Amino acid sequence: MESKGNINSKKEVEEYCIKKEDEISADEDEDSILIKRTIACHALYPILVESHLNCLKLCLGDNEDIDHSVADDTKLNSSVANRPDLDQFMEAYCMTLNRLKEAIKEPQQESMAFIESMHSQLKELMEDPSSSALSP
Repeated sequence: MESKGNINSKKEVEEYCIKKEDEISADEDEDSILIKRTIACHALYPILVESHLNCLKLCLGDNEDIDHSVADDTKLNSSVANRPDLDQFMEAYCMTLNRLKEAIKEPQQESMAFIESMHSQLKELMEDPSSSALSP
């Protein structure tokens, strides 16, 4: 499944970066602008955003993840200079968001299993009240 937010071509990456640059307020200093531009144009930035959105969607009860290929994204933005420190941070942040999503998902799944079990037990009680009243 492909989400509407996917960035699929180098041209779209460049347009996205330009859009992000325009959103930066004029009163911020140059270092801050450069950092934001570097992060927004990083190859893993779309994955980071989608991982964050997946966490938010899960919190809202939507279990459908945004499908995105890491391999495609790493090819997209080869024009951005290699920054090992930023690469490492972006990878760690994406992994942390994925772990957070799993940590949120597990209790939700357990709760849903419990609710479904209780629902089926109540349904059984409601379907055949005469047999349960006769049982010792």
